[in-house]
Amino acid sequence: MIRRRPSSPAPATPLEDDDLLEEILLRLPPHPSSLLRASAVCARWRRLLSDRRFLLRFVKHHRKPPLLGCFSGVGCRDTVFNPTLPAPDRIPAARFPAPRPPSSHEHWDLVGCRHGLAVILNPQRKEVILWHPLTGHQRRVPYPPWFTGHRTSHEHHASVLCAAAAAAAGEEDGHVPGECHLHPFKLAFVSCKLIEPAELCACLYLSESAAWGDMITTPTTSSIYNGMPSVMAGNALCWLLRGGNILEFDLESQSLGVIVRPADAHVNGGDTFWTWQVIRTEDGGLGLAVLSKPQLSIQLWERKRSCSAGVVGWEPQRTIRLNKLFPSTVLKDVIQKFPGMKLACITEVVMVGYDEDANVIVLATYIGDFTLRLDQLRLTRFTRRYDRDFKTFYPYSSFYTTGRGVDGGAEI
Repeated sequence: MIRRRPSSPAPATPLEDDDLLEEILLRLPPHPSSLLRASAVCARWRRLLSDRRFLLRFVKHHRKPPLLGCFSGVGCRDTVFNPTLPAPDRIPAARFPAPRPPSSHEHWDLVGCRHGLAVILNPQRKEVILWHPLTGHQRRVPYPPWFTGHRTSHEHHASVLCAAAAAAAGEEDGHVPGECHLHPFKLAFVSCKLIEPAELCACLYLSESAAWGDMITTPTTSSIYNGMPSVMAGNALCWLLRGGNILEFDLESQSLGVIVRPADAHVNGGDTFWTWQVIRTEDGGLGLAVLSKPQLSIQLWERKRSCSAGVVGWEPQRTIRLNKLFPSTVLKDVIQKFPGMKLACITEVVMVGYDEDANVIVLATYIGDFTLRLDQLRLTRFTRRYDRDFKTFYPYSSFYTTGRGVDGGAEI
């Protein structure tokens, strides 16, 4: 009789180790369809991917959320979501319906998005509405007591900062997408007094204390563009003022001041608020994009401190030639649609939005709306039209980890 040796168990594969598998799944791209597709592999993968601890690590690993799309429209009744990602990551517009006022007598204005939250002003009820598009959750904060009266001589603006999201960017404890309404936040409220003596006012609301701080003022000769959201640069929120200057609200020092635009920033082809765009530099500092229409170019400036003199001033960085960035498929489309115009419809370009996380400027043209990635110099069309229908876009960035409502539509 031949005795057989008992066979040894097969060695475990690397993917059978939960810790190693989690490290691999962490490196999936932060696209809306990534976790959804991976969770369909098996029940074990779905269990790992739906765990709150994993989602927190996933967010901290990627740090910058993807740009899902842009809200646009005048008033929340007309606000629509415009997806910017191609299939299979394209989020349908119906997935993020903007909240509507309960009556026709109220007019709500969307004024910006940050850290997965959108900010809406309700001037009739004198309150700021924080809206979380992923969950639909709303939170209302009354205007500062100085502005609750009948003051038609003031123009208002507001910006939000989720304290947990800001901490996550600093490699501290963060939060899972969809939980912003459970975490503390800061709300900056800015008002422009239009009658003489004109002045800009600002104050900060802390959700933990449910109270507004002291009001800070600074004289001004111009007002904030209502359609231009703030940009977070360093410790300050910055708003574009009419004419290209910048209002800076330093949250750390609780100071308010006006930064004069670069003296050598020349605007050709009309000086409008779509000519200037406050941006954030690669190291998180303050920058400014200036559009020159005849040359179809954007000049980027950065605010720096001189090493020799110690003086803070503007320094030119680079010039982007837009006419060299339009995709060949778009140019072919224009030639077929307007064979006799020689691409003249492209020359009307305006800057209508900016996402500080992705460092993307939104451009509007006669043939549609485009995103311009400043780090890659890549121009991508996300809406198609053939008319002059320019409006402000409010980019919305978030880690979309629910997997619900991912579209399979075609790329524009």
